[in-house]
Amino acid sequence: MSPGNGVAGLPLASLRIFDAAARHLNMGRAASELGITQGAVSRQIKALEDRLQEPLFRRGPRGLRLTEAGDLLADYVRRGLDQLETGLMRIGQPRSRTTLVINAPRTFAMRVLAPRIDDFVRHHPWIDVLLESHRYFVQLHGSDVDVAVRTGTGDWPGHVVEPLTREVMYPVCAPALWTEQARALPAAEFLARHTLLHYAERPHWANWLQAAGLDPKLAGSGPRFDETALALAAAEAGQGLAVTWGVLVDQAIAEGRLVRPFAAVLDDGTGYHLVMTEIAAGRSTVRAFAAWLRRSLRLAEREPAAEATATPASRSPPRS
Repeated sequence: MSPGNGVAGLPLASLRIFDAAARHLNMGRAASELGITQGAVSRQIKALEDRLQEPLFRRGPRGLRLTEAGDLLADYVRRGLDQLETGLMRIGQPRSRTTLVINAPRTFAMRVLAPRIDDFVRHHPWIDVLLESHRYFVQLHGSDVDVAVRTGTGDWPGHVVEPLTREVMYPVCAPALWTEQARALPAAEFLARHTLLHYAERPHWANWLQAAGLDPKLAGSGPRFDETALALAAAEAGQGLAVTWGVLVDQAIAEGRLVRPFAAVLDDGTGYHLVMTEIAAGRSTVRAFAAWLRRSLRLAEREPAAEATATPASRSPPRS
């Protein structure tokens, strides 16, 4: 077929007529099947050939035969009509139940997915969701996981990667700690008076303090947690301040369980991504989940205004 030409805009009836003619290789029998005249079949085929600027049939003493272009088009049209027929048959019918296995970091699963998952289930009642959490990346190839959520820069060769959020980090605490008296204090003095809650595997506090123009030594030696979710639970209970990615506390801030006392942010160039194999990326369940999660995160309240100002954010080196 000539480059740039196609069947976009052609009536579906024209493609059905071509399909019948391609199967019968006889205009008369195609017309009989469709309940139209042989002349109408010929005119539709001619219009299709003119549109594509390619002959679709060769006419010989033994009847019709498909050209190379006709044979190619016949294959695609038949598959397309079969898919359409399947879709039409499923309208109004109960959908077959299917399972979607989602793998996500434990804190993201607890604070982002679990509180919202009912919305996905209500809109996709035929999908049985299995949500798995982990601390480290799961191997997708050869596993039963359909889609994973990962943090990083998006560099996972051999996978289909779709960005979800570009994250920045900042401190949060319970509203009870951020009193009127506390707001009057310089940032360094306020931090020195309270316990800083640490994620054990990354120096988030030291990095944020440096990005905020404060002394990294203020990080001190507070309690260390092997899960960000634990540090955030302690922060919500009024035990101190934790540094975290915004998406993990959007809902808690909106609901008043946490506040963001400082405007300064740590931007290490990372964010959350959907990661899947090429085969899984084509599954309708995975596409439905990806679309729902992107929409859900866009609707979430991002970047809530801080209640006090601090040194403007600067960029820190990427995490190791």
